[in-house]
Amino acid sequence: MANRTNGRFPWERQKRMTAGSYARDLDATRDLPYGEKFADFFRLCEQGEQGEFQIVIAAFPEVLGDNYEELVSNLWRCAKAGLLVAFAKKEPEAYPSE
Repeated sequence: MANRTNGRFPWERQKRMTAGSYARDLDATRDLPYGEKFADFFRLCEQGEQGEFQIVIAAFPEVLGDNYEELVSNLWRCAKAGLLVAFAKKEPEAYPSE
């Protein structure tokens, strides 16, 4: 039996995986249209699909969507490109009071 796999990633690693990171200014992009808001993310997914990296890293889930529909849509884009997703934290830290 050749290399066992889950479809795209072999269970027995033969090389290390690489990662690309994604970040956006939540306040500055919150009111932009979906396509404009996530244009950089779409390009990142295209690069991942071409094999430049296998993992997308974001600080927290809100970076990938301001609402449920955006988050699910962007996670679907990652899955379609064959990318794993990693988040550093569950949620952003509270803004300091001024």
